[in-house]
Amino acid sequence: MSDKDHKQELITLLEDIMSEIDLKPLHPKNKILLVYSRYLLSKFSWHFTVATLSKTWVSENMDSVVNKFVRKWLEIPVSETLSNVFQTSNKFGLNIYPPSVKFTQCQTISRKASKTSPNDCIRNLWKSTCDNTNIQYDVYTSTKEVLKSFKSAQEDKLQNHLLLQGSFFSNTTKFSLSTLNNLWSKSQSRLPKSIYNFTIRYINNTLPTRKNLTKWGIMSNSDCSLCLNPETLLHVVAGCQSYLPRFTWRHDSILNFISKIFQPDHNSTLFVDLPGYKSPSIITGDTYRPDLLLSISNDCLYILELSVGYESNLQTNVDRKRERYKDLITQQKDHFKTVKFINLSISALGVFSKECNTFMKMLNEVGLDKKHQNFCVKKIMSIAIRTTYYIFCCRNKDWTDPDLMNI
Repeated sequence: MSDKDHKQELITLLEDIMSEIDLKPLHPKNKILLVYSRYLLSKFSWHFTVATLSKTWVSENMDSVVNKFVRKWLEIPVSETLSNVFQTSNKFGLNIYPPSVKFTQCQTISRKASKTSPNDCIRNLWKSTCDNTNIQYDVYTSTKEVLKSFKSAQEDKLQNHLLLQGSFFSNTTKFSLSTLNNLWSKSQSRLPKSIYNFTIRYINNTLPTRKNLTKWGIMSNSDCSLCLNPETLLHVVAGCQSYLPRFTWRHDSILNFISKIFQPDHNSTLFVDLPGYKSPSIITGDTYRPDLLLSISNDCLYILELSVGYESNLQTNVDRKRERYKDLITQQKDHFKTVKFINLSISALGVFSKECNTFMKMLNEVGLDKKHQNFCVKKIMSIAIRTTYYIFCCRNKDWTDPDLMNI
């Protein structure tokens, strides 16, 4: 078989398999992670090891086929990047990579085996093929190094070149509590298809906001219908002043679940700024109105303040709330032996800020084991994502004050 025929056979095989995956009634994450990553890429390993191919050819002809289907499954427009998708799960990606990376890994293994072979002829063959065609694979010492190089290039692209798509990535890299990012990925993986794809497009900033629709040539006006400011993603999910009741509903839905975590006993008293609970103003007065207080006898007072905003405001909200409540903390030290301020700043997509480590300590101190702590965190993340999804779906529509989300 000629090289041309072999290449065409590979393309046909790839398209047939991807089309078969496409027809299966699977969640997008299963199509991508289980069938594509674990089955398809492995199926091509032998071809990538022995066939006379180049990385450029694989990239131009095979990556394009895979990317077409991945975009379809995740509903990402052709004009937008997949760099976020190629990130690892602890960086809010799907931890996948295109065929060209698998090809480079296979070539790296083959070249290394030739270089270290006990057979003199094979080692001489390696030396005689150290030309410009193969040297790009000889620079790698392992398949992990190939993957690390690819991920680093995608990260650099997001950090330095794609300002809109890289906004989520750069802010979560700087300000998120990285130890919880894998829990976010697990929470995301359990979402229905429509909400799951919403999170992917949110991260890529490819949702159909009026700003994006104008950029894509679908609309001629990018202004919000309620306040006439540009309708960006930030504006819809955390910025529009006309949407404040919606943002309050999301905040209170999360606070309502948190309140259920800290059910009081004979030794403690719970105060929550929600209907049906004792008001925090009983302790703090009318000057301050923290979201939640947990009083354990007269020994300890937890002051919990919840903020839900856009990813770029994770740290800003932390600083603002810390400054706002510093005098209250000082005052309460006259009444309690210990006063602990829990500065719970999370993003509209459920990403926890670094300061949320105080919340994790609180969960531990009130007696929740690790499994229960993780359950609570994933629930909070899920409520944040689902409420933000609903807010986005209701953009430019009347708001009917729904019940607090309870999942």
